[in-house]
Amino acid sequence: WRTSSTSSANSRAYVADVKSRSSSRGRRAVKSRRAHTTPRAVGVSDDVVTSSSSSSSDSIENGPCKMNIYALAACAGRGEAATTQQRDEMRALVRSLTNPTAAPARDERLNGTWELVYESSGFPFRSSPFFWAVGKLLGENADFFYGAHEHQTSMFGGGCGTCLQKISEGALESDCIVKASLGVPLLGFAPLFSGYGSVITKGTTRVLDDDTIAMPLGSLSTTVRQDDANVLPALNFLNGTTVPVGDVMGRIADGESEVTMRITYLDEDMRVSELEDGTQLVYRRRVA
Repeated sequence: WRTSSTSSANSRAYVADVKSRSSSRGRRAVKSRRAHTTPRAVGVSDDVVTSSSSSSSDSIENGPCKMNIYALAACAGRGEAATTQQRDEMRALVRSLTNPTAAPARDERLNGTWELVYESSGFPFRSSPFFWAVGKLLGENADFFYGAHEHQTSMFGGGCGTCLQKISEGALESDCIVKASLGVPLLGFAPLFSGYGSVITKGTTRVLDDDTIAMPLGSLSTTVRQDDANVLPALNFLNGTTVPVGDVMGRIADGESEVTMRITYLDEDMRVSELEDGTQLVYRRRVA
């Protein structure tokens, strides 16, 4: 009887030990799963600046929305391939952002190099203030000009590449890379030659109010830089040519005319801006 009692007690002790170890392993597994389910940003490269601790609460609040914006922008090809539904979704996402910056036009975080990730009208080259001015001059006819420019630059595989804005106190510089191609339609769709270049437009800025900066038309100048100088050596004399487009536009329009850009959202790594016609542009900060 003592042997049976001792055996029963040992069995109960063994079962209790197994349950204890199983429960401990379960708790560790849950902790491990929780540690590995932290959401990561979609469509955001490693060179995006992380938010500072002072704005960490804002980053947490806007984080999921920003991830969705970056993902949708990538799927829509910066807006060039966006469907009507995708454009509506993007506008809703942008509206849902809570701007952590009270006066973005006066905030030092506005300064730096910004890369365009989305443009709501489907023409990414409108990141350049040159096209802001064209839009102001042409009014309702501007879309026809944008479409013609898009058609011309996209022939034979050409198109608009990276679009940057470099903002500093009192100045804004736009750098848009363009791939230009030339071919003969009747002989096929392959270009006879193609090359890359940059169209750089710069001008002075002033703070119009807490969320808006203005650029006088007369201050604009555009420089053409031929990056593939070996493609057309005969045209190398054009490399670095600066055209005072502001003077021409100032003669067509009122010499005191300005184009404006309103900043509707600004944090450490994202900026959303709006042009005078309501076009939205989403940028991410670019670091070296």
